[in-house]
Amino acid sequence: MTLNTFHYAGVSSKNVTLGVPRLKELINVAKNIKTPSLTVYLTDEYNHNMEQAKIIQTALEHTTLKKITEATEIYYDPDPTATIIEEDREFVEAYWEMELQMGTDVSPDLLSPWVLRVKIDEQKKMDKQLSMEQIAGKIIDEFPSDLWCIHSDDNAENLTVLARIKNDGGKEDPESQTIEEDVFLKTVENMMLNSITLCGIEGIQRVFILDKKKSIINEKGEYENSGHEWVLETDGNNLKSVFSVDGVDFTRVYSNSPVEIMEV
Repeated sequence: MTLNTFHYAGVSSKNVTLGVPRLKELINVAKNIKTPSLTVYLTDEYNHNMEQAKIIQTALEHTTLKKITEATEIYYDPDPTATIIEEDREFVEAYWEMELQMGTDVSPDLLSPWVLRVKIDEQKKMDKQLSMEQIAGKIIDEFPSDLWCIHSDDNAENLTVLARIKNDGGKEDPESQTIEEDVFLKTVENMMLNSITLCGIEGIQRVFILDKKKSIINEKGEYENSGHEWVLETDGNNLKSVFSVDGVDFTRVYSNSPVEIMEV
């Protein structure tokens, strides 16, 4: 009996296709292979230190807003300047106090009474080396004319982003407008979680760090052990984009997709 997949040693949840299924992929030059992956070697600046290797891991692994979100909630909160959400009241009031002193570009009267509250997982945010300002900025970039967005401080006990729909100031029936905004905000929530990329490369679902022996060719033309180095293994591939990441040794990036290699 030939196994279809092989459990990758040292990586708890990574499988690679082997045996007859893999042979079929190679013979047929399959474009969509079952378990696409890359082996990514790093430059000397990053391959001797695990913390440095984690920087490249973060730069490669595709991270959407959903991956670092702990929970989302939609509240009917009619006064944007004094929220009913007790955990967020301090930073909301501080924001509006500063805005009103400096002269705000957004009138509270033009903001929807419905607010989307996105609670960020602190540990996942730290692992991805993201700031609350970066996260909120990505949301605003995705919906520049539709959403107003503020966020808590990086050191706050509750890491939250608050988003409201911006109205154009037109005169509509308040009841029908509220219903439309409620539905629209729910749609925006789904789009935000799944479509906003915070960091990483599309196509690279996960990245694992492995400690491997480093071999060099000596003066006799023979391979010899030269210590160890940190190497990245991926679930998913995007060879061309990985080549351009600082810290990646582009002369030692290997894909298990013949079609991808040929195209690049």
